[in-house]
Amino acid sequence: MKACNQQIILLHGLGRSPRSMRKLERALKNQGYRVLNAGYPGVSKGYQEILTGLLSTLNQWIDASLPVHFIGHSFGGILIRGLLAESPQWNIGRCVMLGSPNKGTATATYMLNHPVLKYFTPKVTHDLTPDSELIRHLPEPSIETGIIAGDQPSSILVPVTWFYKTATNNAPGDGVVELYNTQCRKMSDFIVLPLHHSFMMWDSQLIEQVIHFLQYARFSHQDE
Repeated sequence: MKACNQQIILLHGLGRSPRSMRKLERALKNQGYRVLNAGYPGVSKGYQEILTGLLSTLNQWIDASLPVHFIGHSFGGILIRGLLAESPQWNIGRCVMLGSPNKGTATATYMLNHPVLKYFTPKVTHDLTPDSELIRHLPEPSIETGIIAGDQPSSILVPVTWFYKTATNNAPGDGVVELYNTQCRKMSDFIVLPLHHSFMMWDSQLIEQVIHFLQYARFSHQDE
C-alpha cells in the first residue's frame, strides 16, 4: 500500500510540544504520509483527561477508510495504548514507541518521593511508576509494535539525567527510562540506539528505523 493512502498520528513526550516531533513529521510527509502532529496539555491534567481530549481531536481528523499508524515519544507511547484500547472503529495499522515507559520507570518514583522534586512533577507522573494502576492495567497494543530504546544515560542539559543513576540503581537506559521498562510482551521488534531520551526523536538514524518499521513491521538490524 502506498504511503499516500496511509495516515500517521504523532504524539510528543511529557512536558514537550508538537515542535519536538517536527523533524520526524517532515520526514514522514516527504514519504507521502498524511500526518497529524498532535498536541496535548501534559503538565497539569490527568491521564484520562488528556486521553479524552485527544480522542475528540483524532476522531475529527482520522479518515476511517484509511490505515492509521501511531508514533509516540516517551509518554506519547502510553497515550497510544489508551487510544488503541478505546478506538476499535479505526482502521489501525502499526505503531512505533520511542523510549516509552511501558512498564513505568523508577525515575518517576524517585521524583515523587524527593522532598523538592515532588512539587515540580507533572500530574501524570503518579501514573508512570512501575506499580501504578495505569501501568498494571493498561492493555498493550495488539497490533504490530516496534520499540526503539536509547542507551545514553547522561546529558548535562537534562536535569532528570542528574539523578537517573541513583533513581534506577544505575540500570541501563536512556537517562529517563530503563531499557527493560521500554519493552512490551507483545512487541514485534525491539532495537537499541546510542541515544538519550530527550533528543532521540531528532536523530536521523532513528527516523530511518521508524520509516522502515512502518513499511515492513520490523527494524533494519545492521548485523542481519
